[in-house]
Amino acid sequence: MDVYVCFVGVFLARGSDLPADQKMIMNSRPLCLFLVAVLGLSFALFGDKGALRLHQVRQYRAGLQLEVQQLRDSNLRLRTEVDALQHDDRYIEQVARGRLSFVREGELVYQFNPRTR
Repeated sequence: MDVYVCFVGVFLARGSDLPADQKMIMNSRPLCLFLVAVLGLSFALFGDKGALRLHQVRQYRAGLQLEVQQLRDSNLRLRTEVDALQHDDRYIEQVARGRLSFVREGELVYQFNPRTR
């Protein structure tokens, strides 16, 4: 008695009296299984949710986390400067002198021309 089972287009048969075309199909079974495995592996690696995409997303996430930390550090520096500008008279004077070139009353300002060679 012969029993045939259809699996991904390949007929598997039990019995000794197989026709020649079915023997050829049985001999091609390892090749078909290999092709199915390669196709599955391709999707696992290169698909939308594959391993390579996962690696790219993790790298992108690490970059974003680094950027967030840099922005937090910058915000902290700016908050510290705002607090100093609101409450520290010496810092206000330092900023006015440094950035705005302010001088106190009675101070002399010496300006030198750069040397030309």
